[in-house]
Amino acid sequence: MQISVTFRQIEPSDALKNYVTDRLSKFKRYLEGPVEAHVVLGLEKFRHLADVTIDSNGRVIKGKDENTDMYAAIDLVMDKIDMQLKKFRDKQRGSKGDRLSRTAAAPELEAEEAPLPSVRRRSVEVRPLQVNDAVEMMQTSGDDLLVFTDVANGGLSILHRRQDGSYVLVEPDLR
Repeated sequence: MQISVTFRQIEPSDALKNYVTDRLSKFKRYLEGPVEAHVVLGLEKFRHLADVTIDSNGRVIKGKDENTDMYAAIDLVMDKIDMQLKKFRDKQRGSKGDRLSRTAAAPELEAEEAPLPSVRRRSVEVRPLQVNDAVEMMQTSGDDLLVFTDVANGGLSILHRRQDGSYVLVEPDLR
């Protein structure tokens, strides 16, 4: 692993360089092939900045963090890099394992492989409302979903608030 440490607006110290090198050497187990790591340690007013870029066989992993203490900033950015590497490793293991199990498994077993996620149940009162009243009720309550009976047509209606703030009215066809 080739590591370069750059100091910006801060005095270069062997202690910081050794600390970064020790923390980065723990990532060797996740990385394959030639690995280059570039670390930039900087100081802006009272903020200590740590910026890490790791290049391993064309896969680039970046992390950046700041703190009032340089060692804390380094720890935070290394934790971010560690999480990215673990996520990538788990994704690789998961995809390889899925391919191997699908080729060896019988077609009947494939449908049973994925367990259903847990479902939280909640009972709601279905009140008769007009659509305008339902929108006003959602604006005041803060809920993202409202189930009601539409007074205009007597059918079940579901009003949903999207992330962008717009509303979607769902009128199910209960035939």
